[in-house]
Amino acid sequence: MSAPESKRLSRRHLVAASLGTLGVASAATLGTAAQPKKAPTPLRGKKVLVCIGEFSEGMETYYMVYRLMEEGVRPVVAAAKAKTVQMVVHDFDPQYSNYTEKLGYLIKADVAYQDVRPADYHGLLIPGGRGPEEIRQDKKVREIVGHFLDRNLPLGAMCHGPQVVYAARPIRGRKIAAYCGIRADLELAGAVFVDAPVVVDGALVTSRGWPDLPHFMPAFLKVLSAK
Repeated sequence: MSAPESKRLSRRHLVAASLGTLGVASAATLGTAAQPKKAPTPLRGKKVLVCIGEFSEGMETYYMVYRLMEEGVRPVVAAAKAKTVQMVVHDFDPQYSNYTEKLGYLIKADVAYQDVRPADYHGLLIPGGRGPEEIRQDKKVREIVGHFLDRNLPLGAMCHGPQVVYAARPIRGRKIAAYCGIRADLELAGAVFVDAPVVVDGALVTSRGWPDLPHFMPAFLKVLSAK
């Protein structure tokens, strides 16, 4: 391999690391070196679990992770196994009646669900995509989500994320925003479906999908700072 080719590969690996193929920890290290120190806030030092599965929505996942990091909150990404997880891009094309799906970025899960101790975390986030359909079948995931619901602790779920919420605990009477495709499921479970960018019901924060992220994350961070 020539010297120019070796340099190009090294740069490629550096970029890949910052985007998450080698884990959020790499981005955290780079961000720490580049950003000035911020004054202490009610959020700084807290720890939030981000629950994903295969083919979770990439923009939702990374936006959540990076916004937490910007506020001094430590995000911990959890999946069925502590491994690199493939995420997807969901978008809307006017020629189709449903959303489209393409492969997106990778992300490194920091911990396997079986090793999660819910009491170690101040909050929980569930991005959408197809990940929620998978992880809601995991008994340990349902126990983790139930821990936050039972104690009225900060829990944010976006798009298809509420699938995990209603798999873990009854939601009768709860006001929930979600992707319109699961509206019937929510209403059959007794929830009040709300077509809005964000809904805060106690410590439960929900939203319709990635276009609502600028509304969703400030609401979740406000709930997190109050707990």
